[in-house]
Amino acid sequence: MSEQAGSTQTKRPGLRTSLGALGQRNFRLFWISGVISNTGRFFQAVAIPIIVLQITDSAGWVGIAGFAQLLPTAMMAPIAGAIADRYSRRSVLVITQSVQALVAIGFMAMWFSGIRSVWAYVGASVVAGIAGGLNLPAWQAFVSELVPRDQLMSAITLNSAQFNAARMIGPAIAGIMIASVGPGWAFGVNAVSYVAVLVALAMMRLDSRVVHDPSSMRPMRQFADTLRYVRGKPGIMTAIGAVSLIGFFGLSVQTMSVVMAEDVFDRGESGFGLMLSMVGLGAVLSSPVVATLGGRFRRSHIQGVSLILYGLSITVLAVSPWFGVALLAMMIMGAAHISSASTLNTAIQLQVDERVRAKVLSVYLMALLAANPLGQLGLGQIIERIGPRSAIGAAGVVMLSTALLLAFSGRLRGLDTDLGVDDPLGDSADRQ
Repeated sequence: MSEQAGSTQTKRPGLRTSLGALGQRNFRLFWISGVISNTGRFFQAVAIPIIVLQITDSAGWVGIAGFAQLLPTAMMAPIAGAIADRYSRRSVLVITQSVQALVAIGFMAMWFSGIRSVWAYVGASVVAGIAGGLNLPAWQAFVSELVPRDQLMSAITLNSAQFNAARMIGPAIAGIMIASVGPGWAFGVNAVSYVAVLVALAMMRLDSRVVHDPSSMRPMRQFADTLRYVRGKPGIMTAIGAVSLIGFFGLSVQTMSVVMAEDVFDRGESGFGLMLSMVGLGAVLSSPVVATLGGRFRRSHIQGVSLILYGLSITVLAVSPWFGVALLAMMIMGAAHISSASTLNTAIQLQVDERVRAKVLSVYLMALLAANPLGQLGLGQIIERIGPRSAIGAAGVVMLSTALLLAFSGRLRGLDTDLGVDDPLGDSADRQ
């Protein structure tokens, strides 16, 4: 990768700079509570595919369950983005975190009451998806309220790192717990973990000068205007295309690795939890490096290398002769994921006006969250027909080929643009 030109390169950032956002009290509270809450969330994320696989013995049904949760999450984006730009994001998060805790309690009640219908868990997954969809844009946009602009890359990378730290801890413990006492208590752990975020939000002292969209709530019209705004921003369009690729191939492979753990390596629930934990470990170990890369190299170069590594790691997972090699592949996948996600999120946050920040992020998240369930659904059906190794191998080859095309064609250059905080919205957005 060549070094990024410009006056910002007079001093290279080090580890202290990469962790600088943790010096902000509000962000520190947000970060710590996020680790706790997302650790609990991964207990539920491990429990659901295991339950579905136990009930149906079908990779196809695992894909359907993932589709049922993530597609509603994506479909909530127009409403969620408008809400997060119109109202206090802290208040929005208090409500959405509370609702998600209630959904987790519902899952736990279903299991302990003896319900073993796959349709019941698929239906409850739809409800979980709706609650998560209302939460995501507010969570992502809230980061910009907690740190100065010059610490945004640090905050975004650390926000991704806390998610992956939770991914490192949660699935491994969840796999052991589920293997020992069953999945019911995993939902209970998730429900309790949301208390940490609620306490942290109550303790924050926020700047009341944050600009919110004063327009009335017209989510679909605002969403259409946001799409027009996004289409006029090549860098944001590039980020949305790249994250769709990750969602369709990368995240779907991570979820469907439950079939590799069960059917290929015969490692059961604990093996699946360990595989997901290795994704988190790779992300956590690489996050300090990722946080410093943005000040040294062009975002387009970082993204190109990340996508290539992502495709390679999926391919290696598919052909792994031993479980240890598969774990290494999952670890590389985690490093590639955090590098890619942090770069894309930063590119968007540096190119968007504050008044439409959450709405633009909702479009970005909608692309990710729509691609993921479609990928899971398709991959699950292909695994049913040709087996996990061949299906995952094909996914890896396609992603690697696409990554090479993007990296060497120059199509990622739009990520390097930095339009500043006061970039005009244009007539269509002004009419919101």
